[in-house]
Amino acid sequence: MRDLIFSATLAIALLFTGLISGQDLMHVDDAVAIPGAQLDLIVRLDNSIGVQGFQCALSWDSSIFTFDSVDTAGLDIELLLAPYMVEFFTSINNDEIEPGIGWAACAAIFDFSPPFGGQTLAPGFNTSITRFHFQTAADNALVGYCTTIQPANNLGQPVIHNILTIDGVSSMPDLQGGEVCFVNSSPFLRGDANDDGSLNLADAISLISYIFGGGSEPQCRSAANANSDYTVDIGDVIFLINHQFLAGPPPGAPYPNCGADPAGEAGIGCESYESCL
Repeated sequence: MRDLIFSATLAIALLFTGLISGQDLMHVDDAVAIPGAQLDLIVRLDNSIGVQGFQCALSWDSSIFTFDSVDTAGLDIELLLAPYMVEFFTSINNDEIEPGIGWAACAAIFDFSPPFGGQTLAPGFNTSITRFHFQTAADNALVGYCTTIQPANNLGQPVIHNILTIDGVSSMPDLQGGEVCFVNSSPFLRGDANDDGSLNLADAISLISYIFGGGSEPQCRSAANANSDYTVDIGDVIFLINHQFLAGPPPGAPYPNCGADPAGEAGIGCESYESCL
């Protein structure tokens, strides 16, 4: 039933709007992943005109990735639409839409139900609009291998395109895939210096103890490096306190979910981190 609703919604949208070529760009972030771990992949948008909604469809190597879910939680799009929200969001997927190819698509409409406020996503650059969650294959032979997760048109029944809705007309943006490279790294949560699975005041206290009080060195220095500057020092304490109590920016990846160090082997190291196992 969910698939039928998704298909019907998209069919109606395409029936009453033209389909034109656009100069906007929908692009997928590059990422690193650990074999067997979850991968969260962000799709971003560069748009020169206000957007009323979008469709996003991706494809990938089905022997490596399994689709889990897709959402907009905490992304730029929710912050930029506030106090409004994404009023309609749905998705569809096919683990093997073609031999060796997995596929999923989502659709978002910003002003879907009364009272109609006419909300749009303002022109912007590098705006995060949706996040796809994947499970990666638990195959250590993937370490050192890179593959692309690519926006894909002309797949699905009915055929689904990557489109933006602008002034009631469907526009096809330029598309750019993201490269996912596999690394041999312990998954961790950045900012969780004491390895208890969450960010709180205890992490700042454990770092103060290590830096000034002769406390134990964090076993996962990459997790303790909250501000991503490749060192563990008082700057990480200040960063954590600012984030937790003064509405400062959150830590960089991997956060808020466990993941690999984006720096790969160039990172500062993570000998042991138990909370993501």
